[in-house]
Amino acid sequence: MRKYFFVYRISLRRFLEYRGEILMDVSGKILLPIFVQSILWRAVIDSTPNGHIAGYSYEGMLQYVILSILIANVVKVDSVERQISTAIKDGTLNKFLAQPIDFVLYNLMTFFADSTPVLLGGLVVYGAMLCMGFVSATAVQIISGALVILFGLFISYLLAFMIAALAFYMDEVWTLFVMKNLSMWFLTGQVVPLDLFPESVAHVLKFLPFGYLAFVPTKILTGAFSAEAILFALLVVFCWTLGLYFLSKFFWTFSLRRYSAFGG
Repeated sequence: MRKYFFVYRISLRRFLEYRGEILMDVSGKILLPIFVQSILWRAVIDSTPNGHIAGYSYEGMLQYVILSILIANVVKVDSVERQISTAIKDGTLNKFLAQPIDFVLYNLMTFFADSTPVLLGGLVVYGAMLCMGFVSATAVQIISGALVILFGLFISYLLAFMIAALAFYMDEVWTLFVMKNLSMWFLTGQVVPLDLFPESVAHVLKFLPFGYLAFVPTKILTGAFSAEAILFALLVVFCWTLGLYFLSKFFWTFSLRRYSAFGG
């Protein structure tokens, strides 16, 4: 495992060298969406008779917007999925197959490195929100929320990995990445909280993995989930992580059988 921790350190160091890119990412993917959604929800909630929408006050919605966008960006797979598909298409995968390096684990460490700066920034923001009394949560809720985020990292990576691995069978998978990202915008609850959806839709989404990438950990970390709801969330997210792991392992092994190693 030492070599994979080395990959993590090198990837993190390389990522931190591009401070301008980090600033642009934070501005475009976090600050701007929070600003836009805060204005939007202010207009929507102020137009209601009692200043609430589906149980959310403006302050409650602002809590949700800030944390859901931060968490969604922590678990978001961006450059790594392109790196995986490119390695398959241009033959770079060959060097991993010829060496004692697990390609899946190598890219997982790279993904963790990419997520680390946003995660650390999110911890600072959440800690400040707790200290200022803007959100309140028990130690159990904080630990449970952190566990859901951890499982969410694995789920997000495994989903992205399997889509990227379709490069074994397709000339271009970029369109699939775009479709996935647009779908995740809504299905994770990043744009609209999932409990604002029709009850039948929200019930189905409880059993799918997408809500556990933003909506569920946000609700847990803001103290909105009961102990029973937290246990259910941990069970579902664990089952999805385990299921996607075995599915991706099978798909990767099956796909390698038809891979012809040219170039690289």
